[in-house]
Amino acid sequence: MSALVEDLLLLARLDSEPTLDLQPTDVTELVLDAVSDARAASPDHSWLLELPPEVVVARADRYQLLQVLANLLANARTHTPAGTTVVTRIRREGQHVRIDVADNGPGIPADLQPRVFERFTRGDDSRNRASGSTGLGLSIVAAVAGAHAGRVDLASEPGRTVFTVWLPSDGPHSSNPIPQTQ
Repeated sequence: MSALVEDLLLLARLDSEPTLDLQPTDVTELVLDAVSDARAASPDHSWLLELPPEVVVARADRYQLLQVLANLLANARTHTPAGTTVVTRIRREGQHVRIDVADNGPGIPADLQPRVFERFTRGDDSRNRASGSTGLGLSIVAAVAGAHAGRVDLASEPGRTVFTVWLPSDGPHSSNPIPQTQ
């Protein structure tokens, strides 16, 4: 119950006036930490990393970005069967940092995809809060990305789901828009 209340309070804060501690943040380090935690929580999944040779830095709130990564990886762990491969990749694209969390699980049903970032949306209606699903994880991901002047995209079909988080890099603030989904 306390986790649900904390998630709802975070969403309320992000809705009103987000107060982020925006600092140059080593995204590479956060991804390594988050994937390491996911690997420990679910050794029956295959957790892979695709990292560029250079450190990737974004202008971000470290704690909230770590929560985004944890939510995306937990979502992959929860909604895919054992043996699923989950690949987390980061890279710079122009003035932006791109973080992908991709899996080769069953995919998200097409009728659910338009609502997946809405609050209390759950992929499995039979799941209850006792199993840990409140339907707030992806709405938090979207709200935190938006508060960072970024966004999150979804592409899913059977056998492939990719969540892509776009954030401003740590370079001089750019007026370049975040690239559109391809």
